[in-house]
Amino acid sequence: MKILIKAGIAFTKDGPTNNVNIGMSDGKIEAISKKEIEEYYDAELSIGGDNRLVSPGFITTQTFIQLYPFRYRIFSGKSNANDIVSSLTGKDAYYFSLLASYHLLRSGVTTAVITEPFVEHAARAMKLVGIRPIITAEVNCIWSKGDWKRNFESLYSKWKSKDNSGIILKLCDEAEAEEVFSISRDYKLPVLVDRTVNLANVKGDLSPYIIALGGGSRKDLEIIQKNSLRLSFTPSLEVCKFTLGSYKPSISLDLTPKFDIRNELSISTSRLLLTAEESVKSVIEWGYNQLNLNSSLDIGNTTDLVIFEADEPPSYPIDMQMPFESLIFSSYNLETVIVNGEAVLDGGVPLNVGEKDISEANEKVKEFDERRKMEKD
Repeated sequence: MKILIKAGIAFTKDGPTNNVNIGMSDGKIEAISKKEIEEYYDAELSIGGDNRLVSPGFITTQTFIQLYPFRYRIFSGKSNANDIVSSLTGKDAYYFSLLASYHLLRSGVTTAVITEPFVEHAARAMKLVGIRPIITAEVNCIWSKGDWKRNFESLYSKWKSKDNSGIILKLCDEAEAEEVFSISRDYKLPVLVDRTVNLANVKGDLSPYIIALGGGSRKDLEIIQKNSLRLSFTPSLEVCKFTLGSYKPSISLDLTPKFDIRNELSISTSRLLLTAEESVKSVIEWGYNQLNLNSSLDIGNTTDLVIFEADEPPSYPIDMQMPFESLIFSSYNLETVIVNGEAVLDGGVPLNVGEKDISEANEKVKEFDERRKMEKD
């Protein structure tokens, strides 16, 4: 499918570029030009305009989408996440993940790392909506079950893609660190390291593919920086007394109440945890690099794109001299999302799922609450 996109500001590999045309064919970027692209006069889809912000799709490095309907209760302490998970079935996880994925898509996320429980059910829901899932093979984490080595081999055989981007590891047990890091090195797989794991206590060689979860509260930041390891943090949940830009972090959406990656960008910028440029890079460059993916908007690349319209308040007007701030603070109106060369959201409306799917998922939430109430009684 040939798509022609006009952008007021496009976030290309070389940085923000004003007033450009982008030609995409079957997901691959074929042209980026300030002039009209003659080869795309016959484009099957022509979108955008001078008041559009065009960026690679956003990425988040950890989400608990199966618990999405209960995020307010869990955040406030009214409900315990472990109690909810103990009542959860695979079917529940699928429908709840469908709701979360719908939300993620409408906020510009096109790739997301999913954790347990029922990680495969969650991934299938995400794929249905049109987002690229990356699942975690977990090592003694709170909701993982069974022998972790056997689980890893099974998940890897089913979910690895040609570039190994479909699956990563997650370590929650320091005692298993040496073996997990060895597998990470052998398979060249990224490994999320839980906040409870202190890398200072790990014997043996570290993996160069480590992504340490948590910000300034981690006790092993010196080791992370010394070994040029990666960091992923949740700005709205972090308490940090210093900037984190030198770590080139990604954003972990976790289970934040707002569940909107744009809110995390805004907080990271306004709290001076990252500069505006660093905040944008955390979700369109650094996050992908951590997962060994190339998502940059550049000729020859296969890039998922998000297109924001900024022609009325609260987004209006675009400030051409402040591109990163414009993307962070003016990305209210998401017009189009293109994943793998196909529009999965257009005119602000997701195309792969509709009101019927969402209504059915909402009914499953009600049924789940009723079932839990009966269990307690």
